[in-house]
Amino acid sequence: MTVQKLRMGYREAALRGYIPEQVVDRLTMMTILETGIQAFYKGYYGALLDENLQRSQDLRISNREGWDMALAAQDGVLEDLTGIRWAHRQTETLTTSDFLLALAYTRDAARRPGYAPFESELLKVARTRTVNNFKPIKARGATNLLHRFLARRPEATNVQYTGFIGQGEFYSAVNYELAIAYTWEMYTNDEIGEFAEAMEELGEAAARTRAWSVIDAVARMAPRLPLLNGEQGPTIQNIQAVKSYLASQTVDGRFVARTMTDLYLPPAWDSLAYVSLNSQALAGSTQGGLEPNINPVYRAGTPHNEPLMAEIFNDGPEGNPRYNDPAAGYADLSDRDWVALDRNARPLEISYLEGFQAGPRTYTRVPDTVELNHGSFENHTFAVKVGDVHAATVAERSAVVIAQGT
Repeated sequence: MTVQKLRMGYREAALRGYIPEQVVDRLTMMTILETGIQAFYKGYYGALLDENLQRSQDLRISNREGWDMALAAQDGVLEDLTGIRWAHRQTETLTTSDFLLALAYTRDAARRPGYAPFESELLKVARTRTVNNFKPIKARGATNLLHRFLARRPEATNVQYTGFIGQGEFYSAVNYELAIAYTWEMYTNDEIGEFAEAMEELGEAAARTRAWSVIDAVARMAPRLPLLNGEQGPTIQNIQAVKSYLASQTVDGRFVARTMTDLYLPPAWDSLAYVSLNSQALAGSTQGGLEPNINPVYRAGTPHNEPLMAEIFNDGPEGNPRYNDPAAGYADLSDRDWVALDRNARPLEISYLEGFQAGPRTYTRVPDTVELNHGSFENHTFAVKVGDVHAATVAERSAVVIAQGT
């Protein structure tokens, strides 16, 4: 579909009396912007949105009344798309888009625990929270009761009270935004495809940003364990050293034992870790018919490939090549460092501002001039802005560690 064919279709609809003539230009631009918005969410949600597009279409074909009711019931998760909803109301006699209901279904599914828009295992394991403002948030998991267990209460005695020491660090939600313009020149050149492709890439970037938030928190806050032969990666000996470190710690004078459940690995080490963790016997340990020596880390944890972690550790905060800046908390990190954690202790945490739990929101800017085909009065520009509000932290530092070479 080209710009001119799209506009001609709306003009024909106006001549036939289906829509007011004065909305032709605005509907043309809103349709172009909706194409970009759908491409954005395709980039962000991927196959999940495709599945729900099919689900929406199937419902519309089989039960149009049910489709209308389902869409009407989803206003709460589509409130950022008021401009697009206006365009649909204007054109409901001409065409039907399955996108809005599909997006509503997708946002609902994305609220479920463990969902990650980007293939980041660290993001999937992070505990999620919802906040209502930008005030500092105190991380959960770092408040220590003075009693680790409930106290035995003898018959006819009063209940015993405990105390707690709040040690969680504060962090605040951050607003992440980018916008893409649809210029008058693009309109004149009849370009829709390039705009949609750029929006899809922006969706991928938004998904990557959520994963970046969690990995960035690990890079800045997780303790580091220099290993004697750390440059060899996750060997059996190095994995055993990490297990020992997590299993025997002292936090504020209290002994803390953590279990290594998961390893997050750069591409350089994923194959080695798989062999180290899944070889039942030590290499060369069977000699002369004797029983083999058992691998002490056999199936001790689950390995996960985390290529984005390697990129972030190498490039530093927000992709800037300044990881040796101690103030940024990235000093001496390497794309060959790897992470181990105890997921049962839920050491990672990510918070979303209310309304952003399921993902980012999109906003359109359409000029208020009459001659919309010439763009904005100031700069001939239409635009789509993408916004997401979240922040991540390491809530329990005793349950996560970055393994490094010496």
